Amino acid sequence: MNAAAPDGGPLAVGLPAQRPFEGPASVLVAQGFTPDAMLLGLDAALPLCGGGDRIRRRLTADLGFGWQSSLRGVIDRAVLRQEATGADWLTLPPLMLSGPAGVGRTHVARRIASQAELPHVGVTVGGAFGIEQLRPTACGPDLILPSAPVLAMAVSRCANPIVSVCGIDDLDAAGQTDLARMIDPATAERWVDYACGATVDLRHVNWMIQVQEPAALTPTLLRLLEPVPLRFPEDQDVPLHLVEILAEAAVDHGVVDRVGGLAEDGLAYLARLRGERSVARIYADACPWLDAQFQQ
Repeated sequence: MNAAAPDGGPLAVGLPAQRPFEGPASVLVAQGFTPDAMLLGLDAALPLCGGGDRIRRRLTADLGFGWQSSLRGVIDRAVLRQEATGADWLTLPPLMLSGPAGVGRTHVARRIASQAELPHVGVTVGGAFGIEQLRPTACGPDLILPSAPVLAMAVSRCANPIVSVCGIDDLDAAGQTDLARMIDPATAERWVDYACGATVDLRHVNWMIQVQEPAALTPTLLRLLEPVPLRFPEDQDVPLHLVEILAEAAVDHGVVDRVGGLAEDGLAYLARLRGERSVARIYADACPWLDAQFQQ
């Protein structure tokens, strides 16, 4: 796990001088069981995304979440590694986003993806059939789809998407073991996806595991994750938090370039929800306000 300062912020570290990274900016993520062409075009190399000076500036200056010191430390160290190694794409350690209900774990994952220009896919594994999204199995005449991370890579044509896993608190030990195999670099390199008829390299996936109680995780899974405890904003951080949620809703509604001078009105509208802390509920209130402003 990466080190952190006593206050939870990024630890200033001295990195040894390193030669610029000389590897490819794309990677072949799948190897088929047969010489036949693979489904979803997975026999072609996929680019590694989330790099460049512009994106690094966005992640350090424009991401926000100033009150989330652990999260800021993870992002700052990832940018520092990019610059030190010359690997021009975003690589995050597998993260465990923890905190109370409504703290905004999915909001965090989606905002990082948006700022880094990476695809984001959410996977809910709780319940009787949730694990099927990660470990599809045959059942009678049912069509077997590839696992969610593989589909995300194939559809987005990106080898390092952000994958948010929800419902882990309700996943049994066997399911958590399967997930750990997809995350652990020792086994993720040749993860078998029978629906694709291939072994797939999942090492570049940026995993974000959402959990309310870390104690719900098995030791095998827990040891693979860097803990990122999240908290609600307080006092002067609340307005910025509302702006970030409004921006997320505006992006989802396709009107982010049209909000402009209305942003102040939107902030005032959301500020009436004094005492409301849940990101999901604030987002749900922002959506009808945007619809009212931009309805045809």
